[in-house]
Amino acid sequence: MFRPSTEGDTLYATEPAAPERQSAGSTPRRRLFSLRLRLLVLVGLILLPWLALVLYTQAEERAAAIADVNRDEMRLIRIIATSQAAEVESARQLLNAIARLPHLRAAGSACGEILSEILAASPMYLNLAVAEPNGNLSCSAVPPQSAVNVSDRMYFKRAIETHRFAVGDYQIGRVTMVPSINYALPLLGDTGDVRAVIVAAQSLNWLTLALSKVELPSGAVIVVTDHKGTVLARLPDTGDLIGKTLPETEVLAILSEQRQPGVFEADDAQGVRRLWAHAPLIRGYELHATIGVSKAVAFADVNRRLMRNLAALGLVTVAAISAAWLGGRFILRQVDALVTATRRLGAGDLGARATVLGDKSELEVLARSFNTMSEMLETRDSELRIAEEKNRAAEVELAVTRAHMDIARQIQRSLLPQTPLASAGMRVAGRCIPADAVGGDYFGYFPRGPNGVDSFIGDVSGHGVGAALLMAEARITFLAERLVEPGAAHILGRLNDLLHDDLDRAGHFITACCATYDAERRELKYANAGHPPALMLRADQATCTTLNADGVLLGINKDASFTEIRVRVQTGDMVVFYTDGVTETRNEVGDMFGLDRLAQAVSAHRADDPEIVVGEVLSALGRFAGTRQRDDDLTIVVMKLVG
Repeated sequence: MFRPSTEGDTLYATEPAAPERQSAGSTPRRRLFSLRLRLLVLVGLILLPWLALVLYTQAEERAAAIADVNRDEMRLIRIIATSQAAEVESARQLLNAIARLPHLRAAGSACGEILSEILAASPMYLNLAVAEPNGNLSCSAVPPQSAVNVSDRMYFKRAIETHRFAVGDYQIGRVTMVPSINYALPLLGDTGDVRAVIVAAQSLNWLTLALSKVELPSGAVIVVTDHKGTVLARLPDTGDLIGKTLPETEVLAILSEQRQPGVFEADDAQGVRRLWAHAPLIRGYELHATIGVSKAVAFADVNRRLMRNLAALGLVTVAAISAAWLGGRFILRQVDALVTATRRLGAGDLGARATVLGDKSELEVLARSFNTMSEMLETRDSELRIAEEKNRAAEVELAVTRAHMDIARQIQRSLLPQTPLASAGMRVAGRCIPADAVGGDYFGYFPRGPNGVDSFIGDVSGHGVGAALLMAEARITFLAERLVEPGAAHILGRLNDLLHDDLDRAGHFITACCATYDAERRELKYANAGHPPALMLRADQATCTTLNADGVLLGINKDASFTEIRVRVQTGDMVVFYTDGVTETRNEVGDMFGLDRLAQAVSAHRADDPEIVVGEVLSALGRFAGTRQRDDDLTIVVMKLVG
C-alpha cells in the first residue's frame, strides 16, 4: 500500500507491517529480497522479446536455408532432366533412323546383322530388336537363346496403344539378362496399323554415370525411380539398391501421392532427417528424380549463428541481472508499482493503472506511458466489442438474406420446365443458368392439346431479384394468354399491353420471342420482341439460318405491334431459341462466343435429341469461357420435329 511520508511530500511504497513476533531486523531484508526478485522478473520480461527476436531471426534464416536448398535441388534436377531428355531424344532418333532402313522388315540374319552393326556403334545400349505386333521378336542384335515374346512388357504395350515412341519400366532383359530401360517405336503401315515395334534396351550404367558428373551438396542423396518406385540410379552408389524398391518408405509414400514437382521433409533409410525435392525427369515419361540434403548440413551455418547469438544474449542477461540485483534499492519503488499494474493488466484488467511516485525519473515516465497504453487498450477493447456486436448482427442479417435467396432460387427453379417435352411429334428441351442466385431469364414450353406446342423465352434487362420478379409476372401472363388465342404475335402483343406499366415504373424492359407449333399443318408461327433471332437448322441443310421477325422490346411502346412469320417444318428440322447471355459470353481474352460458334455447336449435334443438344452447347460455352466469371444469365431452348 502507499502512505504519505513524514519527511516530505514524495510518495513511496511500503510493505505491510510485519507481525510483532518477527524480529525488527528481518522485515527490511525480506522486503528488499522480494522487491529485488520482482526487478529480476521484470528484467527477464524485458529480455524475453530479445530471445523471441533471436529465435524468430533463426526461424527466418532456417526458412531461407530451406528455400536455398530447395532452389539448389530443383536446379540440379533440371540439369539431370536435361541430360535425361537428351538421352531419351537420342534413343528416339536412333529408333527413327533404324525404322527407315530398307532391310528392317526382313526377318532372319540380315536384319540381325544390321542391328548388330548399329549396336556395336552404340555402346550405351545393351540390345536392339524388332518385335512383331503379337510381341514375338523377329530379329535381335543379340541372338536370343530361345523364342522371346515381349507383349507383356510396358514399353511394348505403350507403343502398341499409343502408336508413338514409348519408354518402359525397370526390367531384366529376356535376351540380355541385364537390368535395363527399354525404348520402343511402332513401325506403322500405310493404313496406320502397327506392322512391327523397334526396341532399344539401354543399360542403367549410363544413368549412374550421368548422376556422378553432377556436383551435389555435401552429404546429399540423389535417386532416380520409375512410377513403381523402383530405383534406377542412386548416388552415393551403395551397389545393392538398383532394381529394388526405394528403401525410404516415407519418401516413397509422399512421391506416390505428389506426382507434381515439389519439396518436402522426411527421413531416409538410416533415419537421417532430410529436405527432399522431386520432379519428373521428362514430362510424359514416368521417370522421377529426387534429391535429399541432410538438415544438419543445410542448417549448419544457421545453428552456429544461433549458438553465438544465444551466448551473447546469455552474457547480456547475466549482466542485466547483476545490475538489477545490485542497483535494485534505487529503482525498485516505482518498479514495484509497475509490476503490480502489469500483473493486473496481464490478468485481463484493462482498467489497471500504475501509481506514479514522482515526476522526473525515467521510471515515472514509463509509468505514465504504461497508463496511457492501458487507457488505449481499454478504449480499443471497448471499440472491438462494439464492432464484434455489429459484425454478429450483420452475420445474422446476411444469413437471413441468404436463406431468403435460397428460397427465391428454389421457387424460380420450380417455375421452369423440369423435364423435356414430347408432344405432337415435337421434342423440346431447355435450360436456364442464372448469373446470380436468381435471374431475369425465363423459358417455358407447354402442349396445346394433342396437336400443338407453345414455347416462350424472355430476358429481363439486368439480373437479380428485381428481374426475377418481373419475369415471374411475364410467365403468369404468358400462361394465361396462350389459352386465349394460339398466335405468337398475339401473345407478345398481350404481354406488352399488360406488362408495359409495371416495366415502365421499374425502369426495365423485356426481350422475348414466342413460337407456336401446329402439328396438323406442320407449321411454326414465330414472333420476336427485340430478342436475338432464333436459329433454324433444316434437316436437309448443312448450316443454320436465322428467323427474322420485327418487334420492339416489351415495355417500350404500349401500342406496339409484332410481326408474325410462319415456317413450314419437316421431320428432323430444329429451331434454337437463346438469350444474349449465350452469344455474349466472353473468354479470358475478351472474345465473345458469338452466333457463329453457337450455330456450329448446334450443327455438330443435329442428329441428337434436343436435351443432348442443350447440354453440348452449354459444354461448348464452358470450354470457351474457361475460368472467366459469367456476368449474365444463360438460357437456351431447342425444338426438334421428330415425327
